[in-house]
Formats: sequence, C-alpha cells, structure tokens
Amino acid sequence: MLKNKLFMSFLASLFMVSLSFNSIAQSESEQQEESFKAPPQELTGRIGDVPVYSHIYGADFMTEQERCNYLLKLDGMKTKEERDAFRKKHHEYIDMRRKEKGG
Repeated sequence: MLKNKLFMSFLASLFMVSLSFNSIAQSESEQQEESFKAPPQELTGRIGDVPVYSHIYGADFMTEQERCNYLLKLDGMKTKEERDAFRKKHHEYIDMRRKEKGG
C-alpha cells in the first residue's frame, strides 16, 4: 500500500516536472521568434469589417501585394534586430508616402 502511494506520488511529480519544462521551453521559443502561422494572403484580407492587416504600420497606404511582400520579407528575417531595422525603414517610407498623398 505504501509502495503504491509512493509510486503514484513519484509519477505525479514526474508529470508536473515534465509539464513545467515543456511550458518553459515553449515560452522561450515563442519569445525568440515571431512567425506568421497563416499564409500572408490570409493575413491581408478582412474578417467582417475589420482589416486583418491592421497590425502593419501604414497598411492603408499599401496595396495588397505590398502588404504580402512586407509580411514575407519580415517573416524571412532571422533576428529581432533585422526585423526592427526593416520596420523602421518601412515607417520612414510610409511617412514619406503619407506626406505625398497629403494624409
């Protein structure tokens, strides 16, 4: 009887430890890489009245093809620094385009 209780406690502890390691590993990998789970074409459409691409800075000043290309380039970058530099350059480009259109 005591052996069964000890064995069950051991299994429960082992299970809890494995779950915690799994969640730690998953959260670290999610922090390191951002990636698009859906194809860019789906990310640039609409769901009801809400544009799905609204997370892209200046998306209203871009064509659908430009939004797709933006997401593909961003997804292909390996480091956060690359993505940040790309976003900064994109912000400057959109600000220039916005001024040209008077927006």
